[in-house]
Amino acid sequence: MSAISQYHDYVYTTPWGELFYELLWDQLEPALPKNVRILDYGSGFGKTAHHLSKNNEVVAYEPDQEMLQHAERGFTQLGRNERSQLATQRFDVILVHNVLEYVPNPAALIADLQQHLTAGGCFSIVKHNALGHVFASAVLNDDPVKALAEYEGATMRSQSFGAMSLYSLNKLTSWLAPQQHISQTYGLRTVFGLSANNDIKGTAAWHDAMFALEQKLASDPQAQAVAFFQHVITAD
Repeated sequence: MSAISQYHDYVYTTPWGELFYELLWDQLEPALPKNVRILDYGSGFGKTAHHLSKNNEVVAYEPDQEMLQHAERGFTQLGRNERSQLATQRFDVILVHNVLEYVPNPAALIADLQQHLTAGGCFSIVKHNALGHVFASAVLNDDPVKALAEYEGATMRSQSFGAMSLYSLNKLTSWLAPQQHISQTYGLRTVFGLSANNDIKGTAAWHDAMFALEQKLASDPQAQAVAFFQHVITAD
């Protein structure tokens, strides 16, 4: 099974894969105006694009052909060869979820995407958080040697997508300026990914209690600092 197929199974068949999206949407949807145009840039399997297309016009862009083979439908889906179709389009919201870690020049991509925002438009950006990865290596994977190396600056890797170039919130702020600034910050997957007890994660009681806990931790600045992901919403 390919790494992409394994990632698809993680997203669609595991309780913790589903919980990630439930929490993400819980953070994102209150910030969205009604009936807006959304670009999901690096849309993956189209899970968020499909969810948001119920009440909005969504265009999704995903350059990876294997991911497109698994992608959901119900919205406009563009692949690598159709990216030019975005040239003259404008969007009220642009999603950039787990993308900037894998592009050669994230600052240039942000600058390009800013040209596609309408007046008053915003970004939703989900980013990997370095300290969250250190905690996961040390606790979930019981690998303090790896955790120490990551804490001291070793390159971090995604199981599905390879080497990542992680970036700080301060760096992201510099890429967004002066057109945009971070208006809201959330933690995401703060603690639910730290336990290896997968049996309990299949229970409704665990899900409901963990969802409530993650909601609280998402807005706690100390918890955000150690979350596996950080989610920011911008304003102009």
